[in-house]
Amino acid sequence: MSSANPGLAYEDTPPLSAPLRFFLTAPLFGLAAGLLLIFDGAVLASRWTPGALAIVHLFAAGFMLQVMLGALLQILPVVAGAAFPVPLRVAGVTHVLLGLGAASLAFGLGSGMPLAIVSGGTLLATGLCIFLAASLVGLARAAPAQGASRTPRDLRFALAALALTTALGIGLALALGRGFALPVALPTVVDLRAVWAWLGWGGLLLAATSWVVVPMFQITPAYPATFTRFWAPATLAALLLWSLGLLGDIAWLKLTLSTVLLALTGGFALQTLRLQGNSRRSTPDASFRAFRLAMVCLLASLLALLASMVHDAAQWPVLAGVLVLHGTFAGAISAMLYKIVPFLAWLNLTQAGIRAPNMKKLLPAPPIRNQLRLHAAALTALLVAVLVPLTTPFAGLLVASEFTWLLMNLLRAVRAWHRAATA
Repeated sequence: MSSANPGLAYEDTPPLSAPLRFFLTAPLFGLAAGLLLIFDGAVLASRWTPGALAIVHLFAAGFMLQVMLGALLQILPVVAGAAFPVPLRVAGVTHVLLGLGAASLAFGLGSGMPLAIVSGGTLLATGLCIFLAASLVGLARAAPAQGASRTPRDLRFALAALALTTALGIGLALALGRGFALPVALPTVVDLRAVWAWLGWGGLLLAATSWVVVPMFQITPAYPATFTRFWAPATLAALLLWSLGLLGDIAWLKLTLSTVLLALTGGFALQTLRLQGNSRRSTPDASFRAFRLAMVCLLASLLALLASMVHDAAQWPVLAGVLVLHGTFAGAISAMLYKIVPFLAWLNLTQAGIRAPNMKKLLPAPPIRNQLRLHAAALTALLVAVLVPLTTPFAGLLVASEFTWLLMNLLRAVRAWHRAATA
């Protein structure tokens, strides 16, 4: 155990190449989303355009899922003591299936090709089932969690939500690609899967990771114990009740639980901003500011969702989607990658008995700062493009540049690690 961070078993970390392959592939999906925006100016007209569906899945099933599963390969053994069986093999097979599946699914949705939709959904589901099975084996073998951290429990919640999201995704792929008859209306299943993917899988994982990463890397106080004890179970319970209201078309239950979910999500963002306001950092770095921007975007997305509940303009759901996918998740993930990748490189060198360079030498601050500024500019351009469609190609150019630069920065850290390892 690390004395600096009690409860974190760094000796259980998997080989660096296991999570790294996911981290390096993820920006390619963001680049693809940017290129689609450049060549299809009508993408942001509605959440239901083929291009919008393709971009959502390039972000969610491509960029986000790649990073999230790569992070779990690292976090589950270290935080929850859940070592993956044959981690390199699990990582290799899962990585290939998810990459091909996300690309095929996005292409199928964008082009209207049923075979690509079914193939992509099948590949994604297979990869996720393999990953979930390996996770369950690791969690079953893990010793009971010690200490006050709620991260191991909340990671289990997130994985359960991922399993449900996967099942709903399979049903949707079969319905769209093979005409499979769903027991409820297609838009209902779409909404159900979207909320479980956003808040059940993505939100619970972001929170569970933040319990550890925010205090550790942003030098803040710990999240209040009462808050971490109840936030994830309350969110999961509210999601289940909201789902019953949606499936049963119980208007008062849907409205009540929607309000509860918005309040819980806003509470997480506000709590994180409060902790950042009490950081012991004398000068916040670029990753710190990017994570703060992500929390502000999360709050703004809630306002957009509230507006969509009382006004039927097509722009509100699209604005909410941009703020959630690009503003919140892409921003928070980029901020975390800039901390996690240099740290894992440093840890790998240290565990190998090699004198490791300072993490700021593995990945200096200026390229990080400049890339995250481009992220903020791309976000602004996307929000403008929702209202002024003629600017969509320019927003796409910024998005493509943003993710290309992210990849170049990560490769820079990998090259520095390789030089130190072979010196």
